[in-house]
Amino acid sequence: MISATRAIVLNHLRYGDNSLIINLYTESMGRQVVFVRGIFSKKSAMRAALFQPLHLVETDLYYRANRQLQRLSNARMYYQFQTIPFDPVKNCIALFIAEILCKTLKEEEANAELFEFLLHTIQALDLNDHGTANFHLAFLVHYSRYLGFYLKYDHLMLPQLFKLSFDNLNNLQINHQQRNYFTEYLLGYYSTHVANFGKLKSFPVLRNIFQD
Repeated sequence: MISATRAIVLNHLRYGDNSLIINLYTESMGRQVVFVRGIFSKKSAMRAALFQPLHLVETDLYYRANRQLQRLSNARMYYQFQTIPFDPVKNCIALFIAEILCKTLKEEEANAELFEFLLHTIQALDLNDHGTANFHLAFLVHYSRYLGFYLKYDHLMLPQLFKLSFDNLNNLQINHQQRNYFTEYLLGYYSTHVANFGKLKSFPVLRNIFQD
C-alpha cells in the first residue's frame, strides 16, 4: 500500500554504490527507515540532496506494518529552505537538532502535536534573523516537554532560559562560555532521561562556532 505523508529527514546512510537508507520522522507513521534504490542514477526521479538533515519533504511510501525497512516510491520538497544551507551557524544548529532527534524519536506511530512542533522549530530556525546563537537552548527546553520530562527551573540555570521562545531569543544575554555551560547542562539532563543517549558528534562543532 502506498501511503502519502509529510516527513522530516533525520539522516541518511549510503548503501552500496547507488542507494540510500534514510531515517525519517513522518507525520502519519512516526519514525520510519526507508530504502531508496538507484538514487544516484541519472534516471532517478529523486536526488540524494533532497535527504539532507532536517529537510522537510512530502513522501509516498510503500508501507507495510512491522517491516523494518520501508520502500520510498517518491519524495519532493515540502518546504524550501531560505537560509539554513547558506548560513554556517544555522546549518550547524540544524545538524545538532537532527542528531538530538535521531537519539530521541523512537515511536513508529503518529504524534500530530510533536510533528507540528518540529515543523515549526525547523521553519523558525530557517526564518530567524536575531538571537540565533540561543536557538538550540530554546529547542532543548521546549522539546523536553514532548519527551515527558519537561525541564523546570533550578538554581544552576538562569530563569530567562525557561522563558525563551523562538520569537524572543535576544532576551537571553549570555557569552560563549555561559552558552556552552548551559548546553552541556541541558544535554546532561537529556542523557539522564533518555536511554542510550550518549555523546553528540555535533556538539563539539556547535561549542566552537559561537565565539565572542
